[in-house]
Amino acid sequence: MKKFFIVGIVLLLFAVGCGTEKPVLRKPFNKCTARDLLEYGRALFNAEYYKDAIKQYRYVIGKFPNNKVECAWAQYELAYTYYYKGEDKIALREFKKVVKLYPDIRGPVVLANKMIEKITISSMN
Repeated sequence: MKKFFIVGIVLLLFAVGCGTEKPVLRKPFNKCTARDLLEYGRALFNAEYYKDAIKQYRYVIGKFPNNKVECAWAQYELAYTYYYKGEDKIALREFKKVVKLYPDIRGPVVLANKMIEKITISSMN
């Protein structure tokens, strides 16, 4: 898991670069793996292209449904993007999907449960 995280950070840094220009894929779209496209979604998020990041995460989930690990992370990132944008109701619904659809993928499920709790508590105040 640490190796995946480190590789992801390195790819993200290369994809985002130094400015806030829209990130570009480094290889043809049809040659990209689910992981490539997930990392591209993260790069879009970090460059503040939230609508594009949301589209990218949804694309990963729809295009690679059998790749449970990347889909679980894409679902989590999708939910987090909505949360970051202040759309808590949508975020809560999407975080719950992580737990329901990918219960065996520990990382995103643990994080999603924490976010569910955080949103639920903040909505009570």
